[in-house]
Amino acid sequence: MNHRTLFMITAVVILIFGLVWLILPAFGLGLFGHNVAVNDLPSILTRYWGSAFVSLAVILWLARNGQADSIGVRAIIIGGFVLAVTGLLAALNDWWFGTPNGMIWLSISLYAIFAILYGIFTFKKPT
Repeated sequence: MNHRTLFMITAVVILIFGLVWLILPAFGLGLFGHNVAVNDLPSILTRYWGSAFVSLAVILWLARNGQADSIGVRAIIIGGFVLAVTGLLAALNDWWFGTPNGMIWLSISLYAIFAILYGIFTFKKPT
């Protein structure tokens, strides 16, 4: 796998989540077992999260054709690793201390997969 493929896969996954969080936050949170109204604080904050995911998807999609050894691509790879690791820690914290439903395993799995993939790219020499 090269960075182009990783960026495209990541962009598609986070675009889907980002659009759900941005456009239908109460529905998205409901999938994860949270009962909130459309204008509750969690829904409002979730829209910001969705906005960040959509913008990151655009960045990844546009950067997919960058040179593997460029400063920009390296920065995105390292940033992706940090995002995946911290997201995994947040998901594990939610699983351990929160009251999640079974959907938490989707978050844990996706963050773990992306942490491994971005970690591989972070610690290997670009080709």
